[in-house]
Amino acid sequence: MKIKLISALVLILAVLLFSVPVMAASDWDTFTAEMEKRSKIKDTGAAIVADMLDIAPEGTETELWNKLWDGEPRWRAAAAVSLINRMFPQGDPSRWQEINGFASKGSLQPRQLMAMDAFFVAVDSLRQITDGVWGSAYLLDMFGKSGIGKVMFIEEIPEGMDQVLQDVISVTGLPGDWSIKKTRGKLPILPFYRGYVTRDSADSRNMQYLDGYGSIAPNGRYAWDRDRGYLYEVVEDGNDRDFWINP
Repeated sequence: MKIKLISALVLILAVLLFSVPVMAASDWDTFTAEMEKRSKIKDTGAAIVADMLDIAPEGTETELWNKLWDGEPRWRAAAAVSLINRMFPQGDPSRWQEINGFASKGSLQPRQLMAMDAFFVAVDSLRQITDGVWGSAYLLDMFGKSGIGKVMFIEEIPEGMDQVLQDVISVTGLPGDWSIKKTRGKLPILPFYRGYVTRDSADSRNMQYLDGYGSIAPNGRYAWDRDRGYLYEVVEDGNDRDFWINP
């Protein structure tokens, strides 16, 4: 009986000694693969973005924004990266909150949302060119350093960008929490001015407020209807005007 017990213990020990290196090797392979992908996001991704700057078109912010929507992916990516580099401080998308103002004098198209259009287009169009998906991941990785940015623009992401994000993650192993709660609106997110809305109506329609400088805020002078792509000036409740539309 004692011999059988010793034999069983020896067998169990042999199995454990054999299986631990196998499991460790598997875990190590997974770890090194993840590290290689992270390194590729940092190095190849940054190089791809820099390459886009080398071929970037000239133009004003509005002219570059107009170039986001037509042409081959490479040229749309170049225009988008150029606009990112120009509008985000030091070309860092995580600093989106530092952007304010409107597209031009007399315009009510917020530069902050214009910049976010450039970010989304860059992520989408880069992945459509050779090795460009690493550039997409690189930009997303930078943007992900803004927790508020993730809440505002990833948890509630424009229609179609949800699939783009999943594609980038599946190829590059982009680390971090990229949870999406729902899609809202679609590209371009830069809204068109449509008149006035009361605060009650803005709240009931789950609009996003912008301050007097066109920046996203908890409360403010303007209301962005993300679902329909319009911007309204807010009037206090009791005012006769509600959704008064300019001719």
